[in-house]
Parts: sequence; C-alpha cells; structure tokens
Amino acid sequence: MLKHLCHLLALAFLLSFYQVTAQELPNREFRGVWVATVANLDWPVRGASAESQKAALREMFDKIKEANLNVVFFQVRTECDAFYRSSQEPWSRFLTGTQGKDPGYDPLAFAIEEAHARGLELHAWFNPYRVSTVANPAVYSNQHVSKAKPEWLLSFANGKRILNPGLPEVRNYIASLIKEVTQNYAIDGVHFDDYFYPYPEGSFTGIANEDAQTFKLYGTGFANIKDWRRHNVNETMRLVNAQIKELKPYVRFGVSPFGIWKNGEPAGISGMDAYNSIYADAVHWLDNHYVDYITPQLYWAIGGRQDYRRLLYWWSDKAASASRHLYPGHIVHQNGFTTEEVPHQIEISRSNQQNNALGSVIFRADNILKNKNLIATAFKAATFRLPAAPPVMNWLAGKAPAAPMGLTVTLDEANGLYEVRWTRNPQNIHSFKRYLLYTTSVMPATGALIPDGAVRAFTTSETVTIPATDVPSPTSFWVVTEISPGNQESDLSNVVVLGNAIPVLAQQTTEPILTVDQLSVSPRGEVPATVPALEVPVSTPSSTVYVDITLKKKSGVKAELYTLDRKKKTLVLKEKYKAGKHTLSIPKGKLAPGTYMLVVEYGNKRSVQKVVFN
Repeated sequence: MLKHLCHLLALAFLLSFYQVTAQELPNREFRGVWVATVANLDWPVRGASAESQKAALREMFDKIKEANLNVVFFQVRTECDAFYRSSQEPWSRFLTGTQGKDPGYDPLAFAIEEAHARGLELHAWFNPYRVSTVANPAVYSNQHVSKAKPEWLLSFANGKRILNPGLPEVRNYIASLIKEVTQNYAIDGVHFDDYFYPYPEGSFTGIANEDAQTFKLYGTGFANIKDWRRHNVNETMRLVNAQIKELKPYVRFGVSPFGIWKNGEPAGISGMDAYNSIYADAVHWLDNHYVDYITPQLYWAIGGRQDYRRLLYWWSDKAASASRHLYPGHIVHQNGFTTEEVPHQIEISRSNQQNNALGSVIFRADNILKNKNLIATAFKAATFRLPAAPPVMNWLAGKAPAAPMGLTVTLDEANGLYEVRWTRNPQNIHSFKRYLLYTTSVMPATGALIPDGAVRAFTTSETVTIPATDVPSPTSFWVVTEISPGNQESDLSNVVVLGNAIPVLAQQTTEPILTVDQLSVSPRGEVPATVPALEVPVSTPSSTVYVDITLKKKSGVKAELYTLDRKKKTLVLKEKYKAGKHTLSIPKGKLAPGTYMLVVEYGNKRSVQKVVFN
C-alpha cells in the first residue's frame, strides 16, 4: 500500500512538473534508447522461435513509440558476432543459443522495417573490439575471429579478449564490417559503445604490457605507448566515419564514451579517466569531425563528485565548439535516484540547447517496458508528453522533401476528435517517410519558426486523429511538413485556419532581433513609438516595401513573399551584399493588392513579417 501511495505521489509531482514545462517541449529533439542484445539484456529470448522474437521486438518498439522516443540504438554486434546476414562474422549465439546457427530471419532487416513503420530511426550499434564476454572457447564457432584469426587478439588476466587496436589489419577489418552493414541495410546511423581498450575492474587494473610487441612493430614516432594507443582508437574512428560517408553521406555516426574524459575536466570532477585508462579521446573525435554526435554516459546524479549538471555543461561546450551534437546518456535507476532525477537531467540538457545539447538517450529499453522508476510514466505524462522529430545535422548531405498537399482538418464533435488528412507530394519517393503535424495560435512561416510545443503528431501516416482536449485553445492554424531520412524538413503544406483567426505571424531568428510591429504600418524611415530599437524596420507604401538591414560581413540576402495560406510564393530578391547598412527595395510587382508574409534571410538571421500592399 505504501509503495502504491509513493507511486501516486511521484505521478502527481510529474503532472505538476508538466504544468510548468509543457509549453517548452522542443519540436525537434533527439530521444533515443539503447536496445541491448548482449547476454539477452533487452532482447531476444535466446532460442525462442523467430516469430516469438519478432513479436517481442514489435511490442518493445510499440512501447518506445508510446513513450514518444524517436531513435533506437539496436545492438547488432556484441562479441565479433552478427545480428544480420554477415559474410564475415557468425550469427550471434544470443539469438539461437548456438553461435553461427541461422535464426531463420534477418533481425536487423526486421528491426529496421518495424522501426521505420513507427517513425523511429534505427542506428546499428556495434561493439568494435570485444571478442568474448566469457572465457569458455566452446561457445564460439570455428568461424569466430578468436579461432580464425587468433593472432589479432589481445588476452588479459581477467579472461577477457579484444581485437588488438594496434594492428592496421584489425582497424581495416572493423571498417569493412561497417561498410557491409551500411551498404546492405537502410540504417539511419552507426553507433559505437564505450568499450575500447579494456576497463579496469576489480583487481584487474587494465591493459599493462599485453601489446608491447605490437608497439615495437608500429609505435615508431610516438613518444610513449599511451599516445600510440589513443592514436590506434582514433584511426579506427576516422576510418569508420570515412567509410560511412563515402557510401551514404546522410548516415549519422556517433559514439557513447565513458562520461568522464579526464580527471579534473571539468574542475572538481573525478572518477575513471577514459583518456588514460581505456585510451578513448572523445574530444579528438569531436574536434576532427570523426563523429556527428557524442553520447557520453552521464550515469550520475545532479550534484556530487560526478555532478551531472557540470559534466553536461562541459560536454556541451565541447560539442558546440566542434559544431556537432550532444545527446547525453541517462541511466534510469542508480543508488539514490528518485523518480524525478532523469526528468530533471533532461530539463538541464534542454536549458543548454544553445550549446548543441539537443537530446537524450536512455539506458536501456527494458526500463521503458517495465516502467522502472516510473520512467515511462514520466515520459508520457510530462518529459516527452508531445512528440518531436530528431534534429537536422546541417553539415550532412541531403535535401528537404517537397511539401505535403491537401491538408484538411475536420472536428468530430460527437467524439471530441479532430480528423486530419493530407496527401504526400508525389515528388517524394524515399521509403522512410515521416510527418510533423503542428497546431499553433500564430501564422506559421516555416517549420523552424513555429513555436516549441506545437507538435501534435510525428507520424508515418497521411491521416491522424487528435483528441480535441490535446489541442490548446486558442489554436487557429494547422499545418503539416514531411521529414526526410536525414531529418531535413519540407516547406509547409497549405495552412488550415479554424475559427476567427487573427493572422499574427511566428517570428524567430538564430540571433534575437526585433522586427516590425505586425499590425502597424509606418512611412519609410519612421519607427513606430511602440517598437523601439528596431533592427529590421519595414514600411509599406503603395507598391514597395523597404527593409533596412545591417551585415557584419559579406552575405547573401534573399527575400520571398508568401500568400497567407502559403499556396504561392514569389522570390523578389536574391543578391550578395557587402558588410554595412543596406536598404532593400522590394516591389509589389504583379502581385494583387492584399496582405502577404515577407520572409527575409541574411547572414544567420531570418525575419518574418506581415506586409500590406495597396
């Protein structure tokens, strides 16, 4: 009874927490979860039938989707084995109980199909070096690298074995495995975990002189063996990233290193030193753009010797300076963790979005399924109450899809439901399709300008039903966009206006700026007294709009006029300007008298305002 009461009190807290934060939920946020297959931690039941394993994975992905997560890290290589049809490594023993035995289906292909059907990204998760999780050689097939290539192995006193990172042929072998999967499967990303050189554990203090002979062969030019070991891992990361980008430039590559890079970084933080213990230099991978995102395992509470907040800020600074994304890893239950710990950690990350802290990853799927520490309840009730799409990585290849068409919204008053339908643009032919449905009280200009908290559905279907109680009042504007496999967003569909809407426009820029008062018109050169210190003043004489801008450096400038329903747009200016102050002259041209949206882009700014032509 007491336990049940505690759960109710925790739920009440989470619901009150939602009341404060609901409007701040990001429209774009990476929300991942690890699905661990090693030792059958999350999936599958070893030796179960193919159909039983498939059913269990479907149920798991349903729960992940219900919690409004959007990315799965699916473990496909645990100990130099495979959860996919590999020409180089044997089927995993965690599938059937016997390494090398065909499970009767392709788990990775099946997982991708089921994930994509739910709008979930799937990143193939590899352990790059681990050879064995047990010392018994009988469980490994003759095809296994431990028997086929024993000269590639490093063996340790604790019984563990890894591929020797110091051997160039090992690094090339790992890259070839990534090539095989990237080439043959519709994965969205490749993910590495934190096992590089072996972890110290118990009386085992880590690698000693087991690779001394390899250092003699390949260590020329390095001041010491530690620098050489870090170089070996760095080379693997470089080769893998290059292989991925050569084949499919839009496929993301990320890694989840141990959460402490070095002792004392940041000041006051202490614990295992990944840089000097397992020779993982995650800052080097960021700075050299070997990875697209970093997911440090920040498995500690807020406060204390390994303070989550301080570590998050430190990693966020490193990711931002490298122009890469940070998605910290969270553990659901740890000694001293309350039900509020992880939701609070995610809020801390969100407060640092300006420094590229753009999501979170949860260890691990079983915690979602079993609702440990009320984590699934917290996600659905508060932390991830609204869906979100993963953020776009602007440095990767890919183009935005064409906008959806024919959006309609119908209220079923009897059942209290909005029935929403649209048509996919025939120009879009990629198989992994996803849509963002927004509702907002301001006229949207682009998806990037729509206020946070506006997403009502993140779906693969061209029809969706939204409970009327889930739509805040007053809501007047409905719009849908399509998301590409690389997470680029299309232009908006037609905008559906419900009720007596006043067309106030959404405004947002990457740097805060003020724009013209949406409902006022002033002569050229005069600024309304109610809007002081305008950086982009606009005036509307009979047939021309004048926009004053200031450029800090030479930049392209583009201006477009949209009809308020966004059915038509006109490019009215696209030129390059030198640094300094400029007045843009934007003619009405052949446009009919009326009200339009003017979107001006220059430098790293975007201004959106309503203009009226007589």
